[in-house]
Amino acid sequence: MPSSLSVLGLPPQFPSYTDTSTTTALLPLRYLLSLIPKCSSLRELKQIQGYTIKTNLQNDLTVITKIINSCTVRPTPASLDHAHHLFDQIPLPDILLFNTIARGFVHSDDPFRAILMFSQVFRSGILPDGYTFSSLFKACAKVKALQEGKQLHCLAMKIGVSENTYVCPTLINMYTVCNEVDTARRVFDKIDEPCVVAYNAIITSYARNSRPNEALALFRELQGSGLKPNDVTMLLVLSCCTLVGSLDLGKWIHEYVKKHGFNRYVKVNTALIDMYALG
Repeated sequence: MPSSLSVLGLPPQFPSYTDTSTTTALLPLRYLLSLIPKCSSLRELKQIQGYTIKTNLQNDLTVITKIINSCTVRPTPASLDHAHHLFDQIPLPDILLFNTIARGFVHSDDPFRAILMFSQVFRSGILPDGYTFSSLFKACAKVKALQEGKQLHCLAMKIGVSENTYVCPTLINMYTVCNEVDTARRVFDKIDEPCVVAYNAIITSYARNSRPNEALALFRELQGSGLKPNDVTMLLVLSCCTLVGSLDLGKWIHEYVKKHGFNRYVKVNTALIDMYALG
């Protein structure tokens, strides 16, 4: 029965890494790197990792990074444990690698582990960036960790990334999920030039908390700003029209949807049907 490595196409014998020639040193590394994303299980990843030990590549940062990335694509408790273990073996890990693992935790069954690991990483002196906080606020939202979210918000302000394009929408969503709508609005109001994603986040906040008039006012503000709404915006606006029971406004939105081509989206058409059915 063929081994997992032979199924992946790994040759039975790689050249020795005692040879310092460029061809011998680089070709096997490239080949290994091309195999890592093809692994369909942690077992296969560990087999390739074992091969790197035989060829003195176990400490190569490119290899470790590729393995960690693969561990987080379809995260399982075991694959995330392995990614965390590999991260801890790196003498000077950077924030980009942590961000990769944090995203994996966010999409796992235990997103709070991203926050716990960040505490460890931050104490070691590694500074977070906007992508870090984006993942951490998503983790806080998933488990409704309001206190941790507030502490992270303070840290983001101190570091100077609290108004980052990637951070604000996730921060607004975190406060929304934790029923802190007015705090979410204060975060939005501090953005100098909010993007459509930020507008969608705060409109969602009002729509989910049965405050459709404020959501619709923000939609009008978005239009006045020169930004173009997207299909997510239109779904939110249509849900608000249903909440306020304004069929006239709904008809105007319907015309807007047709004029700007949003009727090509199935979910928008479904929202229109729901609006008319409940109107």
